[in-house]
Amino acid sequence: MAEVVGPLTEEQVTQWRDRGYVIVSGLLEPSLTESCTEIMSEIFKDSACKDFGSDGKCVFPTGRDLDRVTTHENLIDAVSQLLGTPDILLTQSDGWCKAGHRDFGAQQNNDQRFHMDYGNNTFLHPAPWHCPENVAAIVYLADTEVTGGGTAVCYRQGEEDELYQPPYIHMPGNGGHWEFYNDRTHAERYFEENHPNVAEFRKKIYEREVIPVYKPGDALLYRYDIWHRGTPVNMGHKRSVINLAWKKRDSFWHLNWNPAWSKWNYYGKVERVLIGLSPKQRALLGVPKPGHEYWNEENVRWFGARYPGLDIGPYLKALESK
Repeated sequence: MAEVVGPLTEEQVTQWRDRGYVIVSGLLEPSLTESCTEIMSEIFKDSACKDFGSDGKCVFPTGRDLDRVTTHENLIDAVSQLLGTPDILLTQSDGWCKAGHRDFGAQQNNDQRFHMDYGNNTFLHPAPWHCPENVAAIVYLADTEVTGGGTAVCYRQGEEDELYQPPYIHMPGNGGHWEFYNDRTHAERYFEENHPNVAEFRKKIYEREVIPVYKPGDALLYRYDIWHRGTPVNMGHKRSVINLAWKKRDSFWHLNWNPAWSKWNYYGKVERVLIGLSPKQRALLGVPKPGHEYWNEENVRWFGARYPGLDIGPYLKALESK
């Protein structure tokens, strides 16, 4: 895998590649973290989510500082380091707020079952461990020592780890287990009653559960093929996060979680975001980088005409060296 320069240490990259996750502090400016925390508190002042997602309230682009997190170059560079390539695409961006509650229904994520995220992001099984194609992130805007609700992980422990021998199908919604339960108790009861061998396997996952403490601004960078789950938020508290995901540019079999980023064109909000981005940030959304074979002088100028105020200089300059 190619080495890419970025903000992560060698130890952090190695942990992610070997164990499947790493928690990184300091990728975001404290002022940006504070701004996003305030925005989320405002949006979810009178409500919170019992399940994943914001119902569109915080989906990129929002026209607010949440977008600065989604397109932050430190995150772009960190993901490029982990995947060993600068050619990546954004596939998910949504902020949401989880509140403490006592609903433990079958489909609630209050006390979630252990799972892997690949299941509803692609129709395929994950690639071999040392050929990762995706990075997912949860950017915390809360102190989980106070709020609870930290993401639990069961990380990989070497090549012979019995919990990480493919195929990864011992979870609701995979391998013919079509009775889907999001809640831990319901999911594990189903396996105990119907597939006791799977139930015994999954007990070992819970026995190795680790629930880190996350501070505001921390980013949990993880893989689609690591065992993890959501845990309850403390009663009387709320926990806000931004969920993000990226893929290698040529991994077309990994699909967008969000609607296409261009879907909300025509009204100025998306256009203003795009104009303000750097070429590296635009590439995250599918705009070819300067020097890409797509560009010629004609279509560079057309691009500029579509978005008045966008600096097409880097795209034209790259043509000079062709």
